[in-house]
Amino acid sequence: MRKTKLIATLAATVIVLAVAGAGAGAVPASSPGARAGGETRGVTDDVIRVGGLGYSAFYADSAIGVQARFARAETEDEIPGGRTIEFVGFRDDGSDQGQNLEEGRALVLEDEVFAAVPVMTPFLGAADFFAEEKVPFFGWGIAAGFCENPYGFGWSGCLTPPEPEITSNFWGKAMAEYLGGAEGKTAAVIAEDNDSGSAGVDVISAAAEDAGFEVVYAENPVPPEPAEVGDYTPFANAILDEEPDVVFLVTSFSRVTELSNKLLELGYEGELTNAVGYDPRLVAQFTGSTVFIQFSPYESAEDGNEVMAQLIEDVEAIDPEVQLTQPVATGYFAADMFIEALKKTGKNLTVKRFVKAANKGFRWGLPDTAGPTRFPKGHTRPTPCGSLVKSDGTGYTIEVPFSCGKVIDIE
Repeated sequence: MRKTKLIATLAATVIVLAVAGAGAGAVPASSPGARAGGETRGVTDDVIRVGGLGYSAFYADSAIGVQARFARAETEDEIPGGRTIEFVGFRDDGSDQGQNLEEGRALVLEDEVFAAVPVMTPFLGAADFFAEEKVPFFGWGIAAGFCENPYGFGWSGCLTPPEPEITSNFWGKAMAEYLGGAEGKTAAVIAEDNDSGSAGVDVISAAAEDAGFEVVYAENPVPPEPAEVGDYTPFANAILDEEPDVVFLVTSFSRVTELSNKLLELGYEGELTNAVGYDPRLVAQFTGSTVFIQFSPYESAEDGNEVMAQLIEDVEAIDPEVQLTQPVATGYFAADMFIEALKKTGKNLTVKRFVKAANKGFRWGLPDTAGPTRFPKGHTRPTPCGSLVKSDGTGYTIEVPFSCGKVIDIE
C-alpha cells in the first residue's frame, strides 16, 4: 500500500473553514496574464497547462483526484476544441504563507500554467499574485484568498473569512436530525486558543442554535499545536460541568482525539462530533463519534450513488492502491469544476472569456454528492451542504445522507 501522511494540525483549520461564511481579500487584477503577441499563457491549440499548489504533507493526494478527473475528460473528449489538460504537478508550500507565494510564482512564471488546479492550503499567500497575473485557481476554499477574489473558485464556496458574518447551518442541522430533534437538548462547543478557534466557536454555536440546541458552553481555551498539553482534564471537566447532550469538537486531529478520550474516561455518555475523523487511517480512533464532511461519503457508492461510484472508478484507474481520503475527493471536485468552466467558455479560450464565463451565472455541482455552488455568489458565501457519518471502529456508516442546509447570519 502506498503510504500517506495522516491529517493532523491543519485539520483544525479545515473544521473552521468548513462552517465559516463570507470573507475578504479582494485584489485588483492589473497585469496581462498572457505571453507577448496576445497568446494566452498555458494554452495552445492542443493543450491547457495547469498545476497544483498546497501543503503536500496533508493534501498531496488531491493531485490523484485531479489527474483521475482529467484522464476521464480526455477519454471522453470533454474539453472544447479537442484539447487535453496537461498537469505539471503539485507544488509544496510547506504550510508557509511566504513559500506558498514563491511556489505560486514559479507555477505561473516557470511552469506557465493557465490555471492552478488544485489549490489546497489554508495559507494562500499567492492569492493576490494569481489575481494580478490573471490566473484562475480552483480548489477547496479553505483559505481567505478564495473569498471576494474573482479568480478564486472553491468547489464549496468561500469558507475562510477573517471575520465571519454568515455561516452554514448544516452541521447543527445534521446533528439535530441524527438525534431525532434538538428541542430540549444542549450543546457544548470547544476550540483552540487562536483566531481560527475563536471564529470556529462563533460559527458552530450559530449553527447549533439555529438547529434548536441550547449552547451551554462555547469556549476556545485549548492551547493550539505545537504546544504541549499535559492534561486535558480541566477542559473536559469544564464541559462535563454543563452536562451537554452533544459536544462539537472544533480542534485539530490530536486535540480531538485527546479531548474525546478524556471525556469518555471521565464518564461522558453524550454525543461527540468532529470534522476531522473521516479517513480510513483514523477510523479506529474515532469509534462512536460522528463526523461532518462537506460531500457525500465514499460509502454512498454502495447505496447506489453513481457519481461517487464513478469517482472511485476514475481514481482507482490512476492508483489502484490509493487510500480514499478527503483530499482525493476534493481534488477531483476542483478538477470537475474547472472542466465545467472550460465547457461554459467554449473552444475560444482566453483568460478574459474564461473568467467572464465562470463569474456569470456559473453553477457547479455533482448530484447528491457535492455542491451546488454558484458564482459570483460563491466568492462570498459557503455552500451549506454535507453529510454526517459515524465510525464503528472498522468503517463508517452514513447517519445523515448528503443534503443541504442554508446560510445564516452570525449574531
